[in-house]
Amino acid sequence: MYKTEMHCHSANVSTCAHATAEEIVEKYTAAGYTTIVNTEHINPWTFPRDLEVRTWGEKVSYFIDGYKKLCAAAEGKLHILLGAEIRFFRENNSDYLVYGITEEFLRECGDVRALDINRLSHIVREHGLMIFQAHPFRPTMMVTDPRLLDGIEIGNFSPWHESNNEIAEVWAKKYNLLGITGTDFHNSEHEPASGIITEYPIYDNETLLRTLRAGAYKCIYPEDVKPAD
Repeated sequence: MYKTEMHCHSANVSTCAHATAEEIVEKYTAAGYTTIVNTEHINPWTFPRDLEVRTWGEKVSYFIDGYKKLCAAAEGKLHILLGAEIRFFRENNSDYLVYGITEEFLRECGDVRALDINRLSHIVREHGLMIFQAHPFRPTMMVTDPRLLDGIEIGNFSPWHESNNEIAEVWAKKYNLLGITGTDFHNSEHEPASGIITEYPIYDNETLLRTLRAGAYKCIYPEDVKPAD
């Protein structure tokens, strides 16, 4: 069986993260993972002040450079896939995990922070990608119309937030949404404890998307957490 982390941030890009690429690789190889989906934030606080006034293309280069640093640190040890956790400028405080993205997709879309969930959902599906709402039942989040989503994070195991995962599990079942779990890794003192497990390794985004759509995975829960029935 093969473990894939679905929600991981690094200090390369995410301003709220403090783990280096090398620390992440060390943690996840020790924990027996095969793959990490690198879901750095793209939100109003992602880019340094001097970069915020520059072009979207330069911002994408900064974002991709962080991903490449993690890939370099993981070479020969882990597979690193490109994802993103997106929040808009104006709509609300909700975050959306997008899987299957490429550098070309980001450059083509323009500043995704200027969209709303209706537009982002349309663009994601138009490009054959998938969109999941991250930790939808944290107190500051807004529940999203299920028709705009492929799924939701039914288990978010950040130790610094109350994600109300048990509500998310019930919600996913009620609206027939795919459910995923993730460590929401940010810091070196945080232990990898979640993600998905599959019968085959996930080497690339094409395999990830196919696996998610087929439901050919099981969610990983920390040892001290019992999933809802």
